[in-house]
Amino acid sequence: MCPHDHKTDDAPARCSFAEPIRILQWGMHSGHGGVEQFMIDLYRHMDKNLVQFDFLAAHDAPELAFEDEILALGGRVFRVQYSQRTSPFKARANMDRFFADHPEIVGVHIHANFLYAYPLEIARRHGVKLRILHSHNSSGGNTRLGALQGLCTEWRDVIARRQIDRCPTRYLACSDSAARYMFPGKPYLWVKNGIDIERFGFSSDARQRYRREYGIGESTHVLGFCGYLTGRKNPLLALEVFTQYHKMQPDSVLMMIGCGDLFDRLKQRVRELALPERSVVFMGGNRDDVNCLYQMMDGFLLTSLYEGLPMVLVEAQCAGLPCVASREAVTDQAAITDLVRFCSLSDDARTWARVLHEGVARRVDRASYASRVAAAGFDMRATAAMLQEIYLTEGGRS
Repeated sequence: MCPHDHKTDDAPARCSFAEPIRILQWGMHSGHGGVEQFMIDLYRHMDKNLVQFDFLAAHDAPELAFEDEILALGGRVFRVQYSQRTSPFKARANMDRFFADHPEIVGVHIHANFLYAYPLEIARRHGVKLRILHSHNSSGGNTRLGALQGLCTEWRDVIARRQIDRCPTRYLACSDSAARYMFPGKPYLWVKNGIDIERFGFSSDARQRYRREYGIGESTHVLGFCGYLTGRKNPLLALEVFTQYHKMQPDSVLMMIGCGDLFDRLKQRVRELALPERSVVFMGGNRDDVNCLYQMMDGFLLTSLYEGLPMVLVEAQCAGLPCVASREAVTDQAAITDLVRFCSLSDDARTWARVLHEGVARRVDRASYASRVAAAGFDMRATAAMLQEIYLTEGGRS
């Protein structure tokens, strides 16, 4: 039990310190992805008088997403990790030294998109009582590796599975499919990917303001895609779907939010499809106004090959957008309103376009959906309150 803990018959013990307890977080990288957004939103909603976050990063990591805000909120960034593959002894020695030097850290929370629990193994050796493994994805995506690389990855996965089996004290998952991938058969807590409801709820003022800024008329159909421009997110399919939609609705625009290694290929494909100039708008990534961009849209595409429970789909529903998502990638748990329809990755682009066009034509009351998303439990205030209680009642050092 933590020093100065108290316990009654009616409530679990809570760590009670003059200073806030400190929980080490892993999973914040330089890009502004869904995991990074979840982590910063979670931190924003913590009671900083009770709980503070620190962030673990690679020794040579560039500036993390939201690093300035992390520091302003009282968090610390520790760049101490070395690769287990290239520097195994240094990796262990540095992590051992880190936990020995920081007895104030009473919990570790790993946010993982792939099989990973190494910091929890070191934390266990140093008596950290709360060791959370939080799965945010439903697949590792290693389907196109060469034979040697695949063999090395398979061996690392065997080691990671052993650590995953032994080291966490808590298993959390954003969806049932994410739990099955990361820790099949383990008891876990479903942690809903809560969002800032007020920030993402529909605003007609923001819609008009941003459409004026980008020179888009009110009658134009704006379709949205938000995610890394990488193979996993499958943006080329989104572009093919828009091409078919544009044939049904010539006054339409595709807005692609994100960056990645498929950017040049997408630009090339736009030219090959002979789409009109400015019908596909690349908005870039690492934006802090994505909530406003949702207001401009009339429909949303999620064409990923695999996901956990995509935050962008929760955000799009909060903004009242009709959505079409890939059946193979997205769990039914993500369909928290009647705005979501599913298509298979094996369906042709015209089928996707038709389903989305039907959704856009419904013309729903977009302002009503923020309250529905909150009622379904996807409000970050509720998510943060639940995790804060876990931190306070289960954190400690022995």
